[in-house]
Amino acid sequence: MNYLVIDLEMCKVPKDYRNKNYKYASEIIQIGAVLLDERYRRRDEICLYVHPEHGVIDNFIANMTGIKNRQIKNAPKLRERLLELTEWIGDREYQVFAWSNSDFSQLSHEVRSKKLQDEKIQSFMAPERWIDYQEVFGKKYSFEKAVSLQEALMLCDLTQDGRMHDGLDDALNTAKLIRKLELNPEYQLICRQTLTEEESGPLNICLGDLFAGLHIECA
Repeated sequence: MNYLVIDLEMCKVPKDYRNKNYKYASEIIQIGAVLLDERYRRRDEICLYVHPEHGVIDNFIANMTGIKNRQIKNAPKLRERLLELTEWIGDREYQVFAWSNSDFSQLSHEVRSKKLQDEKIQSFMAPERWIDYQEVFGKKYSFEKAVSLQEALMLCDLTQDGRMHDGLDDALNTAKLIRKLELNPEYQLICRQTLTEEESGPLNICLGDLFAGLHIECA
């Protein structure tokens, strides 16, 4: 069994750009993924920029993710990128790890709204393939509230590499955390005290959670 660790970055979809076919407040602009082998060793990594059909990159998203309009202006759309991702995975047996369920939810919304019916995409999106490792982490260590990736790395005495809210960097950091915990099932966190407000500042969120409350139903 192989393991695909994935992280998505999204842009905003302004209300005026939403319609009956696309009613969601965010849209994918980057896919970062790391492929691990059966021993959680890194096989390969991939970073794919996605051209949004409805959303725009405003200053807030550009500053948070580091993604500029020039990087997505001529990028392929989601269907092409998902097919590229599945081709990259190949015929391996694999499960998908993501930090929180928001990435799976976002992909599900877009696959359905954009009518991406390709068999390979449908196989990739099979719910039984996906594992919410934030939930796994929370249950393992009996946290009542969701723990951010940044906090989990700190609690596991791991250094955060790269930039927060870069899809590939977040996927690499998640993969590093998963490897440590899966190979050391008895690992005890270095600290269970409540993190200070400074340590869990306003950017200590994922973009999917940021947009979670903005779902708008259209008639």
